[in-house]
Amino acid sequence: MGRTIASITQTWQEEEAALKRFKRALRKDDQILLDELLVLSRLHLAEASYASNLYPLDIYLIAILLEVYKQLKATQHMLHKPKQNQDEEMFDRESALLEIIACCQKFGADAQALSESDKEEQPPIVEPQEVCSYTTFEEAP
Repeated sequence: MGRTIASITQTWQEEEAALKRFKRALRKDDQILLDELLVLSRLHLAEASYASNLYPLDIYLIAILLEVYKQLKATQHMLHKPKQNQDEEMFDRESALLEIIACCQKFGADAQALSESDKEEQPPIVEPQEVCSYTTFEEAP
């Protein structure tokens, strides 16, 4: 006995054939994008067979939306994941900076105490005299 209802794959092929004239009217770039969307709708043909109460085109559009939404969520997850790593890295940088400041303060106090005790022992600083002299072109031999 034959089937009374077309399979979901046959229905999908009919819908794709109905879109051919529309596809030809699109620019080449848009035609490629439409092909990609139709491939996305094919990914859920098995699930679409359970939705007998919906029109076939509605099922395909929902399948396309589902796949595009999954891609959007994956992209958002990738964008937010480095932000969390940046926050952790920023915390690590802040704690390292605080440690450096504490060390500088500790050694700064020690260095200041040393410099005060060494002031009396250090000889005075003598500025070097200017060694080079300039001549004009007229004076040159």
